[in-house]
Amino acid sequence: MPGPEGQLAEEGIELSAIFAALWRRKWLIAALSIGMAMLFWLVVSQIPPRYTARASVMLDGRSIQVLESVEVVSDLTLNNPVLDSEVTVLRSNLLLMDVLRSFEADRLAPLDPALDEPSLRARIMGTLQDLLPASSTPDAATGPALMTPEEMRIRRLTIALRRAMTVWREGQSNVISVSVETEDAELSMLLANRITEVYIARQVDSRTRAVRGANDFLSARADTLRAEVELAETAVEDFRRDQLASGGASAESLDRQLIDLSTQIALARADLATAEARARQIQSVVEAEGLETAAELLSSPFVLSLREQKSELEREDLALSTRLRPEHPDRTRIRNDIEAISQTLADEVQKIIASLENEVSVAAIREQSLSDSLAGLEARAADLSRASLALRQLERQAEAVRGSYEAALIRASETQSIESLQRADAVVIESATIPGAPSAPRVMLFTVLGGTVGLAIGLVLATLLSILGPGFARVSELERATGLPVVAALPVGRWRTVRKLLESIEGQPYQPYVERLRQVRTALAADGAPRTILVASSQPNEGKTTFCVSYARLETMSRKSCLLLDFDMRKSSLAKDLAYDPEGGDLADVFYGTCPLDQAICRSESRGFDLLTTRTAVPHLFDQVGRNQLDALLNDLIGRYDTIIIDTAPILAVADTLPVVRHVDATVLLVRARSTERRSVTETLWRLRNMGARQISLAFSMVDRRDGGKSYGDYVPYIKK
Repeated sequence: MPGPEGQLAEEGIELSAIFAALWRRKWLIAALSIGMAMLFWLVVSQIPPRYTARASVMLDGRSIQVLESVEVVSDLTLNNPVLDSEVTVLRSNLLLMDVLRSFEADRLAPLDPALDEPSLRARIMGTLQDLLPASSTPDAATGPALMTPEEMRIRRLTIALRRAMTVWREGQSNVISVSVETEDAELSMLLANRITEVYIARQVDSRTRAVRGANDFLSARADTLRAEVELAETAVEDFRRDQLASGGASAESLDRQLIDLSTQIALARADLATAEARARQIQSVVEAEGLETAAELLSSPFVLSLREQKSELEREDLALSTRLRPEHPDRTRIRNDIEAISQTLADEVQKIIASLENEVSVAAIREQSLSDSLAGLEARAADLSRASLALRQLERQAEAVRGSYEAALIRASETQSIESLQRADAVVIESATIPGAPSAPRVMLFTVLGGTVGLAIGLVLATLLSILGPGFARVSELERATGLPVVAALPVGRWRTVRKLLESIEGQPYQPYVERLRQVRTALAADGAPRTILVASSQPNEGKTTFCVSYARLETMSRKSCLLLDFDMRKSSLAKDLAYDPEGGDLADVFYGTCPLDQAICRSESRGFDLLTTRTAVPHLFDQVGRNQLDALLNDLIGRYDTIIIDTAPILAVADTLPVVRHVDATVLLVRARSTERRSVTETLWRLRNMGARQISLAFSMVDRRDGGKSYGDYVPYIKK
C-alpha cells in the first residue's frame, strides 16, 4: 500500500518537485540558453548595420480664405479614407521615381541591390540558369529588355526604396510618418526628407496646374462669350430700329400711353359712376318725398342759406303762435316769406338736378372717348407685340449671353488671383536627422531573444526528460509499479570516498541520510530484527556500497556487532576503500578451506564493524561453492554477529546474487531515483521472488535532497561512549 508520501504525491502536482527537477538539469538549461544566445549573437552580428531616419507631415484641413470665391481645387476633407489614401500616395511609384531622379546615381549606390554581392541563393540560381539550355531563357527582346538602362535602374531602385521605407499614420491623428532604413545613415535621412518634400511639392504643383488650366479655360471662354454678346446686342439694336421705322412708335412709348389712358379711363369711369349715383339718389328722393327733402341732401351754399332762412322763419312763426292767432298779419307775412323761400328752394333744387344730369352726360361722353382711344392703342400695341416676339427672343438670348460673359470674367479674375495663393494640404512637422545608432540589427535584443529561446527549449527539454525519463521520479510511482512499500528515500550524498562517508556519519549522526537509514532499520525490524540483510540492485551504481557501509556503521553506533560481508566477486571496491588486510587469507580462501574464518575477517576499531571480502576479483567463486558451504558460512557468522550486511553484485548484470537470496532473512532492493528503468525493477523483483527471497523491501536511493523532504531537528555530533 502506498505510504504517506505517495498519497500526497497523488493529490496533485508539487511545484517544489517541478522546480527540483528543473534544478537538477540546470546545467543543461544554462548551456542551451548560453548556446542559443551566442548563436543568435553570431548570426545577427554578421548582418550589416542599418540606419533608420524618420520624417513626419501633418495634413491640415484648415484653409486661408483670402478671397470670398470658391476654390478651384477644394481643400481635403480629413477622414480615415482620405488619410489612408494619402499614406498610399506616399508609397506610390510615381512619387518615389521623382525622389530617386533628384539624386545622383553614385549617391544611391548603397540602395541599389544590383551593386550588392550576390547571396548564396542568387549564386545557386545563376549557376542553374547557366546550366539551362539557351532556348529556356527569356527572349531578350521582350519584357524589361525594352527599357533603357536608366529606366531599369530607376525601377530597381524604386522597388528597393519601397522595401526600405515604412509609411504609417500616427494613431488617430492627422500626422503621417515616413521612415527609411538603409545601410547609410546620411542617405536614410536624405531620402526621408526628400520623400516629404516631393510629396508636398507634388501637392502644390497639382493644385497650381489645376488652377492654371481653369484660368486658360475661363480666358478662352470669356473671349468666345464676348464675341457672342456683341453679335446678340447688334441683332437687338437692328431689330428695334427696323421696328421703329415701320411702326412709328416704340413699344415702350405705346406701353406708357396705354398706362396713361387706362388711368384716365379709370378716373372717368369713377367720376361717371359718382355723378350717376348722386343724380339717381336725388331724383329718387324728389320722387318719393319732394323737393324740400331732396334739398337736405344738397350741399350747395345757396341751398343751405335758403334752408337756414326757412328754418329761422318757421321758428319765429312757432314763437308767435303762442301769442297770436293764425290770421295775424305778422304770422301771415311769415307764411308768405316761407312760401317764397320754399319756391325759391324748389327752383334751385331743379337747377341742381339739371346740372347733375348734365355732368353725367359729359362724364359718359368723356369715358366713351377715352375708351375709343384705348381700343385704338391696344390694337396698335397688339400689332407691335406680335411684331416684337422676335425682339424679345433676341433680348433674352443677349441677356443670357451677357450673364455668362460677366460670370466668366469674374471667375477668370478670381482664379488668376487664386493661382498665386496655392498651398499644400500637408506641412512638414518633423524633419529627419542623421541617426546616431543603427536601428537594425538589434544585436542585444536578438541575443536576449536567443537566450530566451534557449531557456524555453531547456525548460521544455528538462520537463520532458523529467516526465518521460526511464526511471521513477517519486516514491508513489515506485510503489504503484511494484505493489511494495518503499521503506525510505535515501538522499544523494556528496561523499567522494567511503572514508569521507564514515567521517560524515560520525560527525553528523542525525543528518538526513542517516535518519533515512534509521527508517530502513525500523521498517526491517517491524516483524523482528533480521540477522542477515542482503542489499541488492538491478543495475550498477545504485548506491549499494554506500548503503552497506552506512548501515553497518549505524548498527555499530547502536552497540551491535556487525559484519559487512562482500559477495560482489566481480567489481567490488570495499577491499581497497576500507583497507582490507586480514591476518590470513580472504573470503575465497575460507570457501576453499585454506584459511580459517577468524583469520579472513578484518577488524577495525575506527570504523566499528568487521569486513569479510576478497582481495581480488574472483568471478568463478560461486560456481565452485555449494549451497551447504554457503549455509555453513552464514550459520557460523550468525553465531558471531548481531547483524550481517551482505553487499552483492547487480542482479540483472550477473547471476552471482541469486543463489544467496534464499539464505538471508531480509532483502533490501535499492532503486536509484530517475535512473533505474521500470522494466529492470519489475524483472529484478520477479527473479528475487522466483529464487525464494524473504521480506523484500524497496529503498529509493540517490534521491535529490529537495525531493527528500525537510529534516527535523538539529545535526548533533555523535559522541562515542
